[in-house]
Amino acid sequence: MSELALEDLRDLPSPFYRVAGKALIFDDQQRLLLVFNGEGNPELPGGGWEHGESLEDCIRREIDEELGVGVRKISSILFSFRAQSRFGWHTLRLVVWAELASSEFQFGDGMQSARFVTREELLGLDYVDPADAAIKTCVDQIWPA
Repeated sequence: MSELALEDLRDLPSPFYRVAGKALIFDDQQRLLLVFNGEGNPELPGGGWEHGESLEDCIRREIDEELGVGVRKISSILFSFRAQSRFGWHTLRLVVWAELASSEFQFGDGMQSARFVTREELLGLDYVDPADAAIKTCVDQIWPA
């Protein structure tokens, strides 16, 4: 077996994935909370999983950064989904259920607003980033029959 030359390695697909922890947060009407960034793009609350932190720490940190509230409870991973961002990055989203300590949001980290949506509203939303739009393929996992 011959060794690969550096030039050969450049032609391999990138193994890089941007991994994020995302939270399903529901109101008493079983509507899902979405946050909207400065571009108006909807997404589940949460974000990039940093080196050296647990997934639970990631979820708590991201929700605090985006919504300015604490988290009471977090489940184990419910499901995951993959996509490719508009920038070409491969993405992996690990989705948990979370219960917030408050609904008094103080937006940060580029988030402008938040609202609860039904399944039908989620499916009708326009997305800028295909990595976030991939959540539409998971509606049966978000709202099981």
